[in-house]
Amino acid sequence: MILIYGKGKTGTELKSFLDSRGIQNIILDDNDSIENVKPELIIVSPGVPFFKEIYRFAKKNRIPIISDIEYAYKFFKGDIIAITGTDGKTTTTSLIYDIFKSVSSKNVFVGGNYGIPFINAVDKNYDLAVLELSSFQLYSTKTFKPKIAILLNISKDHLDWHKKIKHYVLSKFKIFKNQTEKDYLILNHDDSCLRNIQAKSKVYYFSLNTLPKDKKGIFLKDKKDNQYLLTLRDVSEKDLVVKTKLIGLHNLQNIMASILAAYLYGLDLDKVLEVIEKFEPLPHRIEFVANIKGISFYNDSKATTVQAVEKAIDSFDKNVILILGGINKGGDFSTLKDKLKEKVKKAIIIGRDKEEIKRMIEDYTDVELSSSLEDAVMKAFNSAEKGYTVILSPGCASFDMFKSYADRGEKFKKIVKNLENLYG
Repeated sequence: MILIYGKGKTGTELKSFLDSRGIQNIILDDNDSIENVKPELIIVSPGVPFFKEIYRFAKKNRIPIISDIEYAYKFFKGDIIAITGTDGKTTTTSLIYDIFKSVSSKNVFVGGNYGIPFINAVDKNYDLAVLELSSFQLYSTKTFKPKIAILLNISKDHLDWHKKIKHYVLSKFKIFKNQTEKDYLILNHDDSCLRNIQAKSKVYYFSLNTLPKDKKGIFLKDKKDNQYLLTLRDVSEKDLVVKTKLIGLHNLQNIMASILAAYLYGLDLDKVLEVIEKFEPLPHRIEFVANIKGISFYNDSKATTVQAVEKAIDSFDKNVILILGGINKGGDFSTLKDKLKEKVKKAIIIGRDKEEIKRMIEDYTDVELSSSLEDAVMKAFNSAEKGYTVILSPGCASFDMFKSYADRGEKFKKIVKNLENLYG
């Protein structure tokens, strides 16, 4: 018998799969007793932390425990491109999916942490799966091995789940642990945590700076507005002109990783660049909302880490008013001090941990606390002048005030649109 632990979307899809194959199973969660259950295998849903009782139960009874990704991998027959990192996973996953769907002849599945459980790809005749993978999903993998693994960046995140940064990093590194010399690993050379990784697979890098001569990959050569000149280096070098609607150099890193994946599959790069030019920004990721009396409003609710906030600030020249706050996931906002001094006129902080965040940044910019998102938007609007940018980039989880980051972003957009109706 198989025990599925977690009754969310992934758990219920796994149960449907097992039922369809006549495999005996039971689905439980934290509200159920596990003491009298005697499974041969436990499959945990992505949101179950490793310190939960189910892991102790498995260890005590010597029962194998794996993730849904590991289980689906045993059945999937096609190639896999797997993407992980602290930030940028969803944008990169979506872009790679669009590229392969448009340019290749492959039947492509997209999923994992990106909405659709990987188990849904099994028995559907997919040639390729493009998977966004969280550290939670990677933690309980054993044999999982993608053809191309992409590691975008590493910073402190989900320490409420992993407890130590070392555990978080090791979970992320599982994405390439089982790769061989026949596989590919794409890494961010600008990230000191990733620059010197030793791997069995063939390593390609992307960088906003010129790559060392002995490194293969893609790097930024020149830029003008949202048009970039990149150099792709393998056996020889080739220049590429990239036009994009995506804002910020962090998104250029996502684009470069996507180009490398396409290149390693031998896709027509001219057609790939056409897909990139048409690709629309995803919701809640530096998403333009409105311009009211010369003040631009952007929704970056997906920014749930300090690193993501830094990238949001970097996307604008100056005169930024920042709306921050929520549930801090172990981030040190004082690391933003140079960016705050240089570009941020005011930070307006909401949420459970606003006092803690205030103490971290009040020496570096003007700070004001707010009781609600609506109040924060009004304070930002009243503080801004023509030419200013107001951006919701919380750097925190949303669950103290909202259902999700998406709920937070939608509410922000609604508040701004109401403001536009009044003053626009």
